[in-house]
Amino acid sequence: MIIPSLVDGPSTPSLDRHVHTRPIPRLGGVAIFLTLWCMVLLAHWLPGNFGTNEFIFPHLTIKILGPATIIFLLGLADDFYGVNAYVKFAVEAGAAVLLYCNGFGISHLSLLADHPHLGWLVGLPLTILWVLWITNAFNLIDGLDGLAAGSALFSTLVNCVLAVLFHNEGILILTLVLAGAIAGFLRYNFNPASIFLGDCGSLLIGFLLSAVALAGSQKAPTVIAVAIPIVSLGFPILDVAVAILRRFLSCKRIFDADREHIHHKLLGRGISHRKAVLVLYAVSACFGLLSLFLLHPASTAVATVLTVVGIGVWIGIQQLGYHEFLELGHMASPHLKSTSRDRQ
Repeated sequence: MIIPSLVDGPSTPSLDRHVHTRPIPRLGGVAIFLTLWCMVLLAHWLPGNFGTNEFIFPHLTIKILGPATIIFLLGLADDFYGVNAYVKFAVEAGAAVLLYCNGFGISHLSLLADHPHLGWLVGLPLTILWVLWITNAFNLIDGLDGLAAGSALFSTLVNCVLAVLFHNEGILILTLVLAGAIAGFLRYNFNPASIFLGDCGSLLIGFLLSAVALAGSQKAPTVIAVAIPIVSLGFPILDVAVAILRRFLSCKRIFDADREHIHHKLLGRGISHRKAVLVLYAVSACFGLLSLFLLHPASTAVATVLTVVGIGVWIGIQQLGYHEFLELGHMASPHLKSTSRDRQ
């Protein structure tokens, strides 16, 4: 039996940006959260069955799942009562600080060859920015059945590959558990969905992926530690970047919701709900595969991947027809032409 309070609110198709037509329960994140904690406890009680030492997996994951629990409870409160955007950012920033204090922060990545430790004055703000960006990115793309969960699955599998290559057994097991939980949930979340992630699920998954990227890259070389997480999470990162930029160009409030996200644009072009999700799955898979090309030792790998990503993003944005970018291009064209004439 579904309690009425679990299906009204944000999951009821009462807002213009919603694309579903009937009330749907939105507590899928609860199942993912409970799965993660159950596996951590089993790993603690039965370590031999997980192929790891007694304390590595539980201690590692508790340092990550502790702050993640705060994010889960925040999302749960938002699902039931609604939480102000500034309050959400403040709580998420607090969880990011806790994650940093637990040893998972950008200051621990070898961003600079001569200065592997950046110090908390630089590392902490960067860590907070990274966590806020990825956490909320998955919340923003959770607009079509299965989209956020499917995109997260591709990114999680990339982290699994990295954990195998760099012998990070704690992260490997954690990402395998997360991938299994998401894959099982997708059975009920893919179009037509019978349950949604809810904010408790989308925020939780986004936070976990941001944390896993930080934790898993500590044993990786510089380029891999920095570039692969960014490229593998390319789709949600791109969606947030486009949303912020177009709202800035159109003088709108950054936090105002609308129907101008990438998945909304695909629907507006006449693509069906399911096909739009499959297209964005393909985009997420491409970002994931391109990120793995960065494992190639050749010095040109980064430049090649970034060039391919840049061209692909530019073509994609052009095809989606955002009027803010089109107007910006029209404004820039006369200036470029006049500059060319002056040079001649």
